[in-house]
Amino acid sequence: MQKIRYVALAIAALSGAASQAQSNVTVFGLLDLGYLNVRASGSGSVSSVNSDGNTSSRFGARGTEDLGGGLKANFWLEAAVAPDSGVGGSTSTTNKDSVGSNGLTFGRRSTVGLSGGWGEMRLGRDYVPSFNNLTVAMHPFGTNGVGNAGQLFYPVNTGGTTVRTHVRASNSIGYVLPDMGGFNGQIMYALGEQASNAAGGTSSDGKHLGFRLGYAAGPLRAALASGKTNYATGDYTQTNFAANYAFGPAKLMYLWGQNKVGSTKTTSNMLGTQYTVGAGEVRFAYTVLKAEGVANDANQWALGYVHNLSKRTALYTNYSQVKNKGTGKQFVVGGGNGVPSAGGSSSGFEIGLRHAF
Repeated sequence: MQKIRYVALAIAALSGAASQAQSNVTVFGLLDLGYLNVRASGSGSVSSVNSDGNTSSRFGARGTEDLGGGLKANFWLEAAVAPDSGVGGSTSTTNKDSVGSNGLTFGRRSTVGLSGGWGEMRLGRDYVPSFNNLTVAMHPFGTNGVGNAGQLFYPVNTGGTTVRTHVRASNSIGYVLPDMGGFNGQIMYALGEQASNAAGGTSSDGKHLGFRLGYAAGPLRAALASGKTNYATGDYTQTNFAANYAFGPAKLMYLWGQNKVGSTKTTSNMLGTQYTVGAGEVRFAYTVLKAEGVANDANQWALGYVHNLSKRTALYTNYSQVKNKGTGKQFVVGGGNGVPSAGGSSSGFEIGLRHAF
């Protein structure tokens, strides 16, 4: 009887060790902080110690468990951090509201899923498929800093609609295709979690459906994506197409995007490059925006340089200028401090340090 007990204990110990060997959890993060100066026509200038000039600061944990037979379980929790003040970011619980926080809120990503040779299923708060065409893989600056894509590729809120799903969606069910000879894809459906008898026809508010189909092989990368979110005050649709091709150290990049909010529309075109020079990379982007029924036409150019001190640490500097057309004054560099005068311009300069861990 004693022997049986010892054998049982030994088996339990070995099973626990095997289980631990098949699972892993990684704590990760990134801090990005620098000096920023923004100027706008008729509004003077503002200087600040600012975060996220190159990459979004974050803190999180992710992990996988091997379930056998090629099946894996995974989780991902990621919170925004503002290192200049130490506060956390905000999130949206219904894809309609905005929930602020001074602590860690896992609003950047909060998912659990299963993956295998058939692809991956995810549940939770995640990036909408169309956002992936605005990242640094498809735009020279991605969505950070004074040259960021979001300046002219994000929606302009109007008609009572405040869009919450141009980057992420909560309450989502998503499927990511496995790589199929270079072809890849993603589909997402998210719930707004409104009551079926909600007043004012808002029962569908916050519902989102989106997809992305892409190809990446050798020097070529291209993708088409679209997503629609229901709002009683005016539905929001984001559609974009991105492509880039690498010629040795240079990558030529093109991005087209359209945002419809209710009956209004903005359409943007960007041509840019990322050029590798030794341990650094020169970045340039020129964007033209045309507006219909909202805001105003505008153009933007941005020039930047990233110098990698190691795989995890880099210095960077960027300069950008936005010019509003006609009597418009909608757009300000970096999302801005101050509003330019009618038809005015806005410029921004930043220099900073990024470190990942």
